Amino acid sequence: MDLPLKNKLFISTRPAGRSDEMKNLFESAGAELLEMPLIKIEPLSISAEEKMLVKNIEMFDWLILTSANGVHYFFETYNNITDKQKLPGHLKIAVIGNKTQQKLEEYGYSPDFVNPGNTAEDFSEAFLKHLQKEKQHPDILLALGKLARTVIQDALTDIANCTRIDFYTTVIPEKVDPNILKRIEEDRYEMLIFTSPSGIKNFLKISGTQQPEKLRVACIGEITARTAIENKIEPFVVAEKATANGLADAIINYYN
Repeated sequence: MDLPLKNKLFISTRPAGRSDEMKNLFESAGAELLEMPLIKIEPLSISAEEKMLVKNIEMFDWLILTSANGVHYFFETYNNITDKQKLPGHLKIAVIGNKTQQKLEEYGYSPDFVNPGNTAEDFSEAFLKHLQKEKQHPDILLALGKLARTVIQDALTDIANCTRIDFYTTVIPEKVDPNILKRIEEDRYEMLIFTSPSGIKNFLKISGTQQPEKLRVACIGEITARTAIENKIEPFVVAEKATANGLADAIINYYN
């Protein structure tokens, strides 16, 4: 049996409970994956004005959901503040990536537009072309996280009326396993795995490392890799596909 990552130890920094798929992929390749969550997802309270927009969601033509977290916290808010059983039938839903689509389907909805890529830039380019075939200046609700960039609304500003509501945010967890931090300090690991810019920033705050350039890291996409480079960390691996499978494949290819 081919085990390309045999006896190698990796450290995932994904939020608690989000590393199961990655753990299975790495273990099937012979590696050990430790979990050191550096991001905690929390819901945000929205303003009275934003609650009115959610209650009157029928005024929108499109709902854009960019992550599984966005899906979860949008519906959690929607179900809490309205007595409506379903979204209005005319409302179309656009999502980024298969994970977001799968989460949406758990709530009983199928997207009308699924972005072929996994970044806001990919989405904006493809969705812009899609909208140009439809009515002029549709009203769009973007359900995002507080730290999400403004790429989508900036790209659509000339052809749509975009309203952004932040439904969740990411924070540093209260506790981080000191044994794993010690392992990193003593260089007893293969690579640190980062799946978001926040993970990198939080690690640097928590660890207080004075030599970030010596870290061995793998990043799930170009945006995360860019944040690493900005902080003097040169990624060993950058996955082209921003998924657990894409990251595992990229790391295996690196060792091959």
